Amino acid sequence: MKKMLHIGITLGAAVVAVVLWLLAGSPFIKMQTGPEALNPEVNFADAKGAYISYEAAYPVASWVEEYYSGDEDRVLTKGYVIYDADREEFVCVLIPNPERSDKDFDGRLRGMELSAQIRAGKDMTPITVMGSLELASQEQADQVQKVLEESNIVKQFLDFQDSESSMESYFEGDEYGQVLENMCSNILNGKRQSEWYILEQGSINHLRTGDIKLCMVTALLNVLIFLFCLIGLFRGKKEYAAEVPAGAGDTWNRFFAEQSVYAEKWCTYNLNRGYRLSILSLVIPVVIFIALAIFTKNVDTMLTFSVPIGLLIGEVIALIMWWSQKSQSKPDKLLKRLEKSLRKELSSDSVRDEFIEEYVNTQQEWAFGEKTKDGMLWGKVGERYCSVFLWTGRVTVVDMTQLKKVETETRSETVQSGSVKVHSVHYETQFYYQEDPHRRKCDKTFYFNIEDSIGYFITLLRKRVGDRVSITHK
Repeated sequence: MKKMLHIGITLGAAVVAVVLWLLAGSPFIKMQTGPEALNPEVNFADAKGAYISYEAAYPVASWVEEYYSGDEDRVLTKGYVIYDADREEFVCVLIPNPERSDKDFDGRLRGMELSAQIRAGKDMTPITVMGSLELASQEQADQVQKVLEESNIVKQFLDFQDSESSMESYFEGDEYGQVLENMCSNILNGKRQSEWYILEQGSINHLRTGDIKLCMVTALLNVLIFLFCLIGLFRGKKEYAAEVPAGAGDTWNRFFAEQSVYAEKWCTYNLNRGYRLSILSLVIPVVIFIALAIFTKNVDTMLTFSVPIGLLIGEVIALIMWWSQKSQSKPDKLLKRLEKSLRKELSSDSVRDEFIEEYVNTQQEWAFGEKTKDGMLWGKVGERYCSVFLWTGRVTVVDMTQLKKVETETRSETVQSGSVKVHSVHYETQFYYQEDPHRRKCDKTFYFNIEDSIGYFITLLRKRVGDRVSITHK
């Protein structure tokens, strides 16, 4: 099952990388090479699909292309009809987020409606727009044609035709006015444009530059995931062996072999849990962003924004969680921590050898253990030593020849986690030695999370110590 999951992740990463490259690869290459200035001798049709920079000199009409979802007072994208004097054609420019844009098309448009004398004091420098030219749909073309015919400039031309002074002031006094007069004459003479082209600022082949970068970053991350997963498939499972101290005999080998069984059992469980958590961490952000796209009615950007951003966030979180779980799921490292803790717990070599000798010779009927979603413990109740090993690598050993009394206690606590109260219960076994009968603090403590686990442990302990040690419950 684990290998099939590994293969599935490998293939999934490859598919995501390929799909995102097909969506945004060509625009990304164009963006890297940079826009080319559109020369006056090149027709709009010949520059279709190319990433260009265009000097918009004569904005003559505007319209709202799109409002923010659910808010018709806020403009998301605004369109401007630009007259190209060299080609004597129109082109449409779309400006996303016009309120935050530094391209003041509205100011240039107002300047076109002024008299030549007033216009001379205004900044009428052409505005550079960078994007790719795309053919407008028929619906867009009809809308733009209507907006152009209803523009204030055309209305002024009609109103001023009978006034020679007004015509001279508005349409014949400077170069801008002469261009606008020629444009209006063509419109009134019935000249219509057969094809309309749209140039959206910061957009290449219908993809905005931000979305292109997002798609490429997500694709690159999936390429890396694919390569690492592919290497992992060929390398296969890494075999490990418990490190036994130099000069140790067969007893040490048997002891570490027994611990390695528990260590591998916990690490396998922990790693599988890591896989599950990683998958959830990947899926949840993707689902959230897709749901947001549907709710805000931005379904057209789902594949180029919602899915990539969800995948990117989800995969980063999943990788962090998986690496975290994997670093804690290595049996050889767990065995090293157990050995180090055991040496600290029993600093005397002779005592440690005695404990290990008893442990390996104690039958499994004296073994106890517990595994929950958060941890695992195991140990044995020997004739002299009672021990517990934790998934964290900690070892606690009790010398039962020194025991005076044993107390068990049920502890319950409630922790506030945000707006949720988390209630937990754990069970303690406290060991008191004979050295100081008035000592209040216990010498050793075992912790259990399951009531049946501590019950079974106390049953084994009673069998070993009989009546010579007092076992009570607080």
